[in-house]
Amino acid sequence: GIGIQITSIFVSMPNGKTVITFNNANKKKDVQVTIDSRHRTTLSDCWSRVQNELKKSYSKLRQYDGQYLAYSFLDQAVDMIGPVVKELRKAIELETESLSDQKYKNMDRIHMLRDELKNMERKLKQFLRLLVHVIEDETIRPGPTVYLKDVLDNLENCDEEVKNLISICESADVAAEKFERGQMDATLYTLTVISATFLPAQFLTGVWGMNFVYMPELDEEYGYRMFWSLAVVLIISMLLFLNCGRLRA
Repeated sequence: GIGIQITSIFVSMPNGKTVITFNNANKKKDVQVTIDSRHRTTLSDCWSRVQNELKKSYSKLRQYDGQYLAYSFLDQAVDMIGPVVKELRKAIELETESLSDQKYKNMDRIHMLRDELKNMERKLKQFLRLLVHVIEDETIRPGPTVYLKDVLDNLENCDEEVKNLISICESADVAAEKFERGQMDATLYTLTVISATFLPAQFLTGVWGMNFVYMPELDEEYGYRMFWSLAVVLIISMLLFLNCGRLRA
């Protein structure tokens, strides 16, 4: 599943020299964001890049004020979304291939991935509104605003990618419905062919089964053979007619 961390960032105004951050992480149990065993991120790793930059004496984070540091936090948060979306795309591609091979027998996992993506999309919308608000804030200096616009562009790309993945999941439902309709059509066609094939024999049986006093065919020596010969010819003709109609369709 996709874990969600809520982080609050406070920047002192007007000088912007102090930045306070805290999140909803449990101190006793670190939350993990896991798509599979190859991609795992914990909350303790969230700000690792920012922390490493702060340890360097020549880092821009140590030279600029808190607004630039706040931008770095936001940039790090957006950069974390990319690998998650990438792993989700791989999982969806594998699942759609598996569904096609298994004839769409179990749609639970693709539905789970779709729900996760929709929840992620809702959170990204909130993030987008936050960035737009910060960029439009007059108290933020022009320097960090330029960098924040780049962060906004990256986040919008992630949002578009998530929407694209949702459409892929929904297209899997359409493909499953199309496959089921195809199976139903094939079954109905088979039943129709069987019914139509024996219809001539049923017709002959009905005609010669009528209780008329005089029916010359009933007294013929080869009447039984004549019935089956005529029935076979009509059945073959019906099959040829149905196959020709199917080829034209």
